[in-house]
Amino acid sequence: MKNFVFILMTALLLFSCKSKEDKINDFVAMYNRSSGMINNPMISSTKAEKSADGVIDITINTTLQKDALETQLVGSSIPDLIGKVIESDNTGKELVNEGVKFNLRIRDVNQNIISAKTLDKSNIEKSNVDLKAIGKGEKPTTSQLNELLETFNKNLPITDQATGVKILSIKADADNNIVYTNEVPDAIIPGLKTAGAEKMMKDEMLRSPEIRNILNKSSVLGVSKLRYVYNDSKGNLVKEIVITKEDLK
Repeated sequence: MKNFVFILMTALLLFSCKSKEDKINDFVAMYNRSSGMINNPMISSTKAEKSADGVIDITINTTLQKDALETQLVGSSIPDLIGKVIESDNTGKELVNEGVKFNLRIRDVNQNIISAKTLDKSNIEKSNVDLKAIGKGEKPTTSQLNELLETFNKNLPITDQATGVKILSIKADADNNIVYTNEVPDAIIPGLKTAGAEKMMKDEMLRSPEIRNILNKSSVLGVSKLRYVYNDSKGNLVKEIVITKEDLK
């Protein structure tokens, strides 16, 4: 028993004596190990590097086109998501509290910078979402899922210049289905109400690898449906398209 206590106290002492430099090296190694497990067609690669004293550079290379609609939304939202990743990691949380800065750079498919932000103690928010638990298979509550989606919502609305459709919000309903609420211009409402419009829209969505990827990946969050709600400018429902995992078969 005495030997056990001695070993335990020694381990605690060694851990508590880790320098900030050691913790930075640990975080960089952890991040780069994890990056190899990313399976997302939107992200081609990501890497963390130690640069100056107390600074970690994180680069995320994407497959996004510079002027694509999703580029604007993703470029604005990823920094907050990375902040939640840092906050959910014990070493990352300690580094933030010790004043370490994380310089984040997000690049499009042609290596143009689409977003650049420095994350530190002043702008990394406390999170109620345990990302490690989710990674191990625990399903988030609706409140936790909406906290994650808030990283996107704070950058909405955005408008698709090609169609005039405005994305108003992306939220989870009581059943943890993801609901995309859109506002459509008056000019296209008659077309949405014609016979067969719903099937045509749904078939087109199912041909999109992005939508298939969203539903497949979000299943770990307990999401089984994607609901696309289209309203007029007064908030009246024009059309709703629901996509389920069964539709992907």
